[in-house]
Amino acid sequence: MAGITTIFEIGRSGIQASQQGLAAAAHNIANVGTDGYSRQRAILEAGRPQGGVISTGVRVTDVIRLVDLFIEAQLTATTQDVGRLTIRHDLLSRVETVFLETETGGINTAIDRLFNAFRDLSTFPEESSQRTLVINEAQALVDTINLAAGTLSQIRKDIDDVIGQNLSMVNTIASQIADLNGQIHVAESSGKTANDLRDRRAFLVNAMAELVHIETVEMANGLAIMVGGQLLVTGDRNNTLVQVSDADNLGMNDVAVQRKDGTKLVVTSKINNGEIAGLLTVRDTDIQGYQDRLDRLAAVLVNEINQQHAAGYGLDGTTGNLLFSALSPDVPLAADTNSGGAAGTSTTVSTAASLTMDSYEIQFTSASVFNVVNVTDNTTVLSAQAYTSGATITFEGLGVVITNSSGTPATGDIFTLSAHKGAASDMAVSVSNTDKVAASSTSTGVPGNNVNAIALIAIQSISQSTLGSVNVGDYHAVTVGDVGSDTFLAGLQRDSKQIELDQVTSLRESVSGVNLDEELTRLLEFQRAFEASARLIATADELFQTVLNLGR
Repeated sequence: MAGITTIFEIGRSGIQASQQGLAAAAHNIANVGTDGYSRQRAILEAGRPQGGVISTGVRVTDVIRLVDLFIEAQLTATTQDVGRLTIRHDLLSRVETVFLETETGGINTAIDRLFNAFRDLSTFPEESSQRTLVINEAQALVDTINLAAGTLSQIRKDIDDVIGQNLSMVNTIASQIADLNGQIHVAESSGKTANDLRDRRAFLVNAMAELVHIETVEMANGLAIMVGGQLLVTGDRNNTLVQVSDADNLGMNDVAVQRKDGTKLVVTSKINNGEIAGLLTVRDTDIQGYQDRLDRLAAVLVNEINQQHAAGYGLDGTTGNLLFSALSPDVPLAADTNSGGAAGTSTTVSTAASLTMDSYEIQFTSASVFNVVNVTDNTTVLSAQAYTSGATITFEGLGVVITNSSGTPATGDIFTLSAHKGAASDMAVSVSNTDKVAASSTSTGVPGNNVNAIALIAIQSISQSTLGSVNVGDYHAVTVGDVGSDTFLAGLQRDSKQIELDQVTSLRESVSGVNLDEELTRLLEFQRAFEASARLIATADELFQTVLNLGR
């Protein structure tokens, strides 16, 4: 049978439970504006009855975070998407300015002005002033293309720097998460839940997810985080993300996970979301694609104009003069997966008319045998050729030399090359003497013959097989359209994903967010319960005093 003492205990338990409920509600109200905060609830349960029948009041079993793990996972995933798409759109918007075409500026405008200069030359082939105009407009075209190439290269370098900065931020967050893992492990060893520490960790996880694609697994010693399949955080320890040189990517850097023992594991290809993924996509896919088209355009202009110009005669009667500096292809580039000791030495143009402007791979099937594969159309150009160090490999207008540097090639080694790579940045005017500008088709036709000038004019409208059977103007117009289309599509994708993120954030708020009206209601509820429990203790005290007075 319950006595007065039991009533005291029930009142005391009610006061304690109400205090904890009030504290939880007050904590929620105080953190109504805290990013990443999840509202908390005191979980009440009837006290264990004495003897199975005598009530003992109420007790707080736990103070929990109100979270939906599915929504939290969706929030992390969507945050990664928004980070990737936002930075990609921002960078493509910057790239788009490189290809702007106006009435007075732009690559196609510069091309038109050069061919208009050829037209003026064909009208007045005997005039030195028209030849001066040709050289000036050729230089203007070179300057325009050089500037575009330089700007694209600079954007890539800037992106590489930003990736390094983002890796530093990821490493800082990883260290904080590892520290929180340790704190949570200690705090929860008593069986309670470290709500605020878990909120802070979840907030940091989403901050990291915005920067880089991560995978998380809840372990006994805390949250494990992986990047590219490699552990970045495990328990209270963390590895770091670093940049390592990417030999076959024009001085850019790969992303690697560096372990405590110094081992570096490259994970670039496995990072497919987050801001860093967007940076990598623009740097290594988008811009490289635009650079390739710009290089191809420059190479075709140089190659076609030079061939025709060299066939004509200048006012001084000379022939074989090049308007632009001859193409000087980059040396064969060794893949960073090569394990042999051979190195690319040189790539030269052996027959200008035979150039395809396609990309090639020299693939070694053994230390002494190689194939040449056109990777643009996926055809084999040369098969099972015997390799000799320093010997020229000739195919489709190119002469390529590979030499044994620190050793011989290894099976599986690959060297990549093309005639046009780097042509936009290398493009330069060769002729400075106006008398060498070739308008005539014969030496005897100087100065009045304009046949070669007319042939130069025709290059602008000829469909070039090296440009996919379109003329130079249309080819560049497609490039400009591609950049604009990619930027527009990236903007649509970003906006769509941002709407999705807003929706997921709203869902999270409905589950985990603080509602002030609800919290005020709970405050009043626990306040009344506290007052009632206090009144219960007062009543029990009065009863106790009555009992004492009966004995006097």
